[in-house]
Amino acid sequence: MSEYTGLTVFTTGQVAKICQVAPRTVSKWFDSGRLKGYRIPGSQDRRIPRANLVDFMQSHSIPLGALAPVGPARVLLISVDGQIRKQLEREYPSELSVEFADSGFEAGSMAVNLRPHCVVVDFQKGPQDLVPVVHGLRRLVGKEVVLVGIFGEEPIDSELKQALDESFQTPADAALVAARIHRLARNMAEKVR
Repeated sequence: MSEYTGLTVFTTGQVAKICQVAPRTVSKWFDSGRLKGYRIPGSQDRRIPRANLVDFMQSHSIPLGALAPVGPARVLLISVDGQIRKQLEREYPSELSVEFADSGFEAGSMAVNLRPHCVVVDFQKGPQDLVPVVHGLRRLVGKEVVLVGIFGEEPIDSELKQALDESFQTPADAALVAARIHRLARNMAEKVR
């Protein structure tokens, strides 16, 4: 287990250790605006949130090392089509931990306990019942989870679309949807342990 597990904000010294550079280099990255963060009010100390650090490291091809996720990315599927379920389980058995919920209540309970990196909601099976679920999940976990919606032919409500990070319209290739869900979940797992 890494000494950085569970940390959401890092000092310049910690970032220097993780990136294997001098603390002054991290200060230069911060001061030039390339590494996003904030200063502690009333002092010159800098703090860098985990998500910003991971984004910076990925965009500059710096290995994540101690920040790399431990274990599989967690995905919660709510009323999702069997084809996508099967594709995810078949293609990514060791990289994804996939759980299923068939109702909004079950989904909320599982979201609290599972702390998924990605939640996929299929709105083709009773879209009106699932809209409050999406808004509730967004309030509950904020931006620490990727919310994905799967829709049929019906028009998508603009307020709902804003709450989602990504959406797919059916008919869509299950393999492509599964590959995209895998990528989104892995990316979020790297940012938020």
